Amino acid sequence: MLPEYCAIIGAIIGSLGGFYYLYETIVGKAQPNRITWLLWGIFPMVIFVAQRAQGVEGVSWASFVAGFTPLLVVAASFFNKKAYWKSGPRDYYLMAAAIIGIILWVMTNNPNLALLFSLLADVLASMPTLIKSYRHPHSESWIAYAISAFGFGMSFLSVQTYNFENAAFVAYLFILNGALAVLASRIRKHQQATISLP
Repeated sequence: MLPEYCAIIGAIIGSLGGFYYLYETIVGKAQPNRITWLLWGIFPMVIFVAQRAQGVEGVSWASFVAGFTPLLVVAASFFNKKAYWKSGPRDYYLMAAAIIGIILWVMTNNPNLALLFSLLADVLASMPTLIKSYRHPHSESWIAYAISAFGFGMSFLSVQTYNFENAAFVAYLFILNGALAVLASRIRKHQQATISLP
């Protein structure tokens, strides 16, 4: 177990991954799915509020950072036409389901239930980008996701009391970013294999 202050360090590292993705969006190398990234910005802010309401301190800032950076990515995607990824009907269905999760959060006074609904909503919001990373890995930044996975992994290891409100969201962020890093890195392996062919 790492000291509690490492949760803040992990959140900062996690944000560096987000800022690297922001850079790749600005230069047109990454093409974010705006629906996913918008919801990725909103939901962690909900989780941040729920955590603070329960007195969660250090690790709650990982939730804040997880929400702030995606909102910047969405804004940046409007300034570079190469960074635009067209959303399909499935994306909007998942967005609607994710918004239902937030409505359920608003309807409950139970912070843990709010956290659960927000996590489910975030999973649904992430699906378009997970699918895109699998089908079009060249449109994503595996380095950004790997940096974020490392940071949120550090935040997870600094949790002092492993219960749902302290550990669930930061563990989810670690798993999600790790999965996206693996999926998006496949294009590099494919390109290397193509180059080595006679």
